Amino acid sequence: MKFASVWSDFVKTYFKTGIGSRLFMGFSCGIPFLLRLTILDLWLKESGVSNTMIGLVTLLHWPFTLKFLWAPFMERTNFPILSRIFGRRCGWAVASQLLLFVGLMGMANSDPQSGDMTSLMLFASLVAFADGCQDMSLYAYQLDGAKAKMFGPIAGVFVLGYRIGMFFAKSGALYLAHYLGWSAAYATMAFSVFLCTFFILCAKEPEIPPNEQLKRIEQMVKSHEKHSRSRFEFTRVIKATIFECLVCPFKMFMQRKCWKSLIAIVVLFRTGDMITQKMVKPFFVDLGFSMLEIANVVQVFGTVATMLGGVLGGFFIKRIGIMKAMFYASVFHAISCFSYALLSEMGRDLPLLYATVFIENITGGVVATAFIAFLYTLCGKNYYAATQYALLWAFYDLGGMVCRTFSGVLADVLGWTKFFIFMPLAFIPSLVILHSLMARRRVYI
Repeated sequence: MKFASVWSDFVKTYFKTGIGSRLFMGFSCGIPFLLRLTILDLWLKESGVSNTMIGLVTLLHWPFTLKFLWAPFMERTNFPILSRIFGRRCGWAVASQLLLFVGLMGMANSDPQSGDMTSLMLFASLVAFADGCQDMSLYAYQLDGAKAKMFGPIAGVFVLGYRIGMFFAKSGALYLAHYLGWSAAYATMAFSVFLCTFFILCAKEPEIPPNEQLKRIEQMVKSHEKHSRSRFEFTRVIKATIFECLVCPFKMFMQRKCWKSLIAIVVLFRTGDMITQKMVKPFFVDLGFSMLEIANVVQVFGTVATMLGGVLGGFFIKRIGIMKAMFYASVFHAISCFSYALLSEMGRDLPLLYATVFIENITGGVVATAFIAFLYTLCGKNYYAATQYALLWAFYDLGGMVCRTFSGVLADVLGWTKFFIFMPLAFIPSLVILHSLMARRRVYI
């Protein structure tokens, strides 16, 4: 009877609450991600571009990471013409996807093999910029009409759509590149993004009514203008706008209880996961698994396990709360690292590889969903929420970049078995902070 009740709640959560539209939003956001990173690296490698240049291409990710710098202006202003026709956020979403289409088509018409790197890098940068704009414009849609207790399932559906989009872009682009060439592959992906625009147009324009936070921001701006002196009216307006759009959202977040601890969790929560994921493919190669085996087990089977983990994680969060879900998911995910250590000792064992990838990916899916739901809760649907979301994501990206940089050094120094045995230690700092916040009951999430 208890199982029947849980199953009924699961079905009601995902099939009767109208959150299915977030699946298409996640799908749209997932397509461009690998096209400007991993898939682009493969294209450049096949074209004979040096490893040094391929490494430098990583810098093209910065326009996406720095999206918090222009996110406030997207929330504050309308996109010309499109916002007047479709609404502010819908106008920005459509504009972002049109930019993605232009950027991907530009990449499709570039040829790194003939030395045409400048135009390729230019259009790849445009894709990264437009991808960041798309994330920000769709943020309000994800939480539109949702109660706080549904943030977990919404994050689960969004992560599911995101993973499907990544899988579609990854597998589709590689198959098309093999049979038709890279230009055809990127052109097809460009049209796929363009088709996603119609899903956005079918969604209702989200409305965030003025609240107490807006009044506090207005008071901050008035106080700033009193103490800000400028000889020219034009300069005064620019200063006031920058203060309102960039400084106030950050000040609002800093007024939260334990805001430093919350940022620490954002930076540290997925460090162990990031270090592990960076090294697993080289680890599989060293064990002697073929590229086909890695593709079948990691890319296909592992992706399905991650999707399943994401959906289960969303329901798990709804049942016990976000912080508890983060804590328990992180503990189980840390323990899953030992399965890699066992695989390292056993050597090339295909059934054990399947088991290891399943355990690690399903717990990783829960962790990813819990983290996204955590960010949703920190920002919610308040004024300039997308700006705060972008800022927190920048902290997360910064932590990930540092972790990935030193992951190879740790693997070389420790060796694979010790590397995975000691990897759970990377989860401890965030677990300590989470436990401290829950024990003190200072943050209610």
